[in-house]
Amino acid sequence: MDSITQAALGALCGEMVLGRQLGYKGALWGLLFGTLPDLDIIAYGFLSFSEQLLWHRGVSHSLLAMVVGAFLFGWLLKWIHRERNISYLRFFTFVFLTWSTHVLIDCFNTYGTQIMEPFHSTRYSISNIAIVDLFFLIPLLLGLFLAVIVFRKKTNLRSHIGWLTTLWLCFYFAASLFMKDMATRHFKAVLASEGIQVDKVMAAPTISNIFLWRMSAKDKDRFYVSYWSIFDKDDRQPVVRPFDQGHELEKGFEDSEDLKAIKWFSQGWHKVFTVEGQPESIYIAAVNMAEMRYNMTIPETKDNPKKDFVELRPHFLWKITKTDTGYEVGRPFKMTKDGYSNIKSSVRSLIQRIKGGAPAWMDGNWSWELYNLKIDK
Repeated sequence: MDSITQAALGALCGEMVLGRQLGYKGALWGLLFGTLPDLDIIAYGFLSFSEQLLWHRGVSHSLLAMVVGAFLFGWLLKWIHRERNISYLRFFTFVFLTWSTHVLIDCFNTYGTQIMEPFHSTRYSISNIAIVDLFFLIPLLLGLFLAVIVFRKKTNLRSHIGWLTTLWLCFYFAASLFMKDMATRHFKAVLASEGIQVDKVMAAPTISNIFLWRMSAKDKDRFYVSYWSIFDKDDRQPVVRPFDQGHELEKGFEDSEDLKAIKWFSQGWHKVFTVEGQPESIYIAAVNMAEMRYNMTIPETKDNPKKDFVELRPHFLWKITKTDTGYEVGRPFKMTKDGYSNIKSSVRSLIQRIKGGAPAWMDGNWSWELYNLKIDK
C-alpha cells in the first residue's frame, strides 16, 4: 500500500497495543515501525535495475523479518522505556503486529510480497485492494485523529474509537473479497459466452475503490482484459479486449538479467512489443497491473492537424535496449502528467465508470498500438 496508509496502520497498532501505557507515543512508535519495512528502498542506490525489482518487498517484508524484528526491536523498546512497567511481551507483540500488518496489507494488492524470503522468492498477491484506496485510508486517518488528538485524555473512548476503526478496516477487507469473487465469476461467464477458453483468470480493483474491477485472462498466445462495476446495469454490454502476448519478440534478449527480472515480477503477465525504427529495443508491459486512461491531444503541426484520442497506458512499462556492452533498461514514460496528458479528465472518466457510466470506457489505443505516436526516447 501507499506510505501514508502503512504509517497510519502502524500508528493504529501502536495506539491499540501501547496507547494506555505510553499515550500518544504509542502511535508515534507505530508510525515509525509501520514505515520501517519500506525503507528497503534506501539500498536502491547500490543496486542495478533488476536487483531493485527483486529487492523491494523482499526480505524486509518476510515472515522471518517479522519475527527477528519483533525480537530485536521489542528488546530495544523495553530498554528505552525501562522506567515504565511494560512487559517485553507487550513490546514484542506491538512490533510483530505492526510489521506483520504492513506485510499482509501489501499482499492484498497486485504488486505482491515475497513473504517467504530468503527461502523462496515467490510473490504472493491476493489482489483485492488497490495500492491507494481512500475508502480504506480516510476512515483510518479519522479514527487516529479522534483517538490520538481529540480524545487523547479519555482512555475508554479512545479504545472504543480504535476498535471501531479496526472493525471498519476488517469489514472493508471482507467486502473486497466478496466483490472480487463477484467480478471473477462475472468475467468467467462473459468469456464462456464468447467461446473464449483461457488458462488463468485474475481480477483486481481499480484505483481507490472496490466497486470497479479490472479483469484479466490469458491463454497460450493472448491476453484478455475487461472491466466490471457493481453499479453496472444488466443491459450493459461487456467489452473484452484481446491482444497478442508477443513473447516471441524476446528472442535475442534471453540473457538479459533485466528481462528475467521483469518476467519474474510480472509472473507471466507480460506483453512484449517493438517500435518501428528501434530494432535494438523491446518494450515490456505488465498487463496484470492496471492501466490509466489518458485523454491525449497531439498539437497541430505544419504537416498534421490537431488530433484528440485516448491512450490506455500501462502502469508498468519498460524498455530494454541492446548496447555494445550489454543491455540498458528504463521506463519510457511514467504515470505522471506530461505535455499530452490530461489527468483530471481521466479521473473524471474513472469516476463515471465506477458509477456504471462511461460506455466507451474500453475504447482507445493501447501504448503498443501507438508505436511512433507517443514514446519518449
